[in-house]
Amino acid sequence: MTENYLSILAETIRTNWDQPALTDFYLTEDGTAQDTSRGNHYTYGEMYVQLCHVAELLTSLGLQKGDHIAICGANSAHWVIAYLAIAKMQGVSVTVMHTLMLDEIAHLVDFSDAKALFTDADLWEELKNQSLPQVENVIGLENWQILRGEKNTNYKSQITNGEIGFSPVEPDFLAMICFTSGTSGNPKGVMLPYRSISANIYCRFDKLLSEYRREDIASLLPYSHIFALTMDVLRPLCLSMHIVVINQPLPSIYITKCYQIIKPTYIVIIPQVLKAIVSNSEVLGNIQEMRFYIMNALGGKVKEILVGGARLPHSTDENLIKAEIPMANGYGATECGPGICVAFQDTYKIGTVGKVMPNMEIRISPAGEILVKGENVMLGYYKDPEATAAKIDKEGWLHTGDKGHLDEDGYLYVEGRLEQDIIVLPNGENIRPDNIESLINAMPEVSESLVLARDGKLVAIVVPQITNHQSTINNTDLRRNVLRQVNPQLPLFSQLYDVEIIDTPLQRTEKQTIKRYLYK
Repeated sequence: MTENYLSILAETIRTNWDQPALTDFYLTEDGTAQDTSRGNHYTYGEMYVQLCHVAELLTSLGLQKGDHIAICGANSAHWVIAYLAIAKMQGVSVTVMHTLMLDEIAHLVDFSDAKALFTDADLWEELKNQSLPQVENVIGLENWQILRGEKNTNYKSQITNGEIGFSPVEPDFLAMICFTSGTSGNPKGVMLPYRSISANIYCRFDKLLSEYRREDIASLLPYSHIFALTMDVLRPLCLSMHIVVINQPLPSIYITKCYQIIKPTYIVIIPQVLKAIVSNSEVLGNIQEMRFYIMNALGGKVKEILVGGARLPHSTDENLIKAEIPMANGYGATECGPGICVAFQDTYKIGTVGKVMPNMEIRISPAGEILVKGENVMLGYYKDPEATAAKIDKEGWLHTGDKGHLDEDGYLYVEGRLEQDIIVLPNGENIRPDNIESLINAMPEVSESLVLARDGKLVAIVVPQITNHQSTINNTDLRRNVLRQVNPQLPLFSQLYDVEIIDTPLQRTEKQTIKRYLYK
């Protein structure tokens, strides 16, 4: 059984006491530099002292081992400290996306039986009128002020380097509850034990430690999503890296400015952002020029890019390999904390998501479904034994709901959902929208797309690629190009009738899956 990651974190804190750990990062209004007047900066020692203070605050408010404590706020150094403070006093973290509708946030916090809530003060001003009957205490993430509940501040203590540590817990002890994507509008509470989080963090840990110790990571993805929390926060901390937390939500054109200022050596990124960077480089034509452009957009010092959350378009994948961009990717699910398969630079294979992670097993069912078993798998869905039984069979295999196959070398190819959204046209034809969307998304002038049926006809909603604050092509030409390039590749019965251009990104879940139900 994998060692609890908190043990490694304690040793990392002890040996890196005066090294930088967490820095809040804000762009100036003109987007040219970091605004150093905002945010916090902590060394590993300062981070530990702060998390101990916050853990003592929680205990002073009457919270105990096993109590559920929610965190709902924008990414920040204090978000990370709140999470670690909950682990310190052996509570259970409940991570909730702060950009959800207020009633959705209230529902998830209440459903999870959270007794306390960490949140941003401005969000609390909007949220406090929602019904949160079980939440006795609300704590502001900015400076740990009590926004609701007892005003007990008798929790400060002196911490020395010799007192560093976290109390031991069993591998199956519940560490956190996070929520599935909710593409159908009904997210489930995934119960992740310490063994799941630890196994994800320890994957290839020794090699990463030798390469990235005390180097910088630009951290951007929302921490309420388990992929970001494990790969963008907890593992880098265990590796003694310096996490530069990009606080404000940013469009792709500003993300590269952050990278160029921070100059990270390690980046965790979603395909949508990486595709935008690669698409902008493709107009150069020459592979070496493309490589220079991509590397410069990522800050110029990056040694590895970890891509997750969704699949890269095949053309983007090929161009990254041709340009010799140091890249790793993988495949996972919230229910596995999230890792299932991974491929690093030296094991990368175009079109695949790598090989199964250590301490995990994988097999393909007769129906073609990807099944997994092992340390990473969740305990179950919170307060939903029926859904748990439907997801994990009696032999312990978790049914991912994805189709795929393994090649002779053990690499996994993911081929979409087993029960994919199917559009049934009036003439009885069944259409898989993801097949059409992949053709549209391969166009360099397209950022993302969604295919649906309106009045019995197929329509594509398309978001154009943005470069330097404006679209690379006008809407009329883009609409014409999509129809002209995509329809000849499709059978007559599945060709597009129309294309609608919108200038705002498609609404997505924490896992960056499009919320299709919003566009029906």
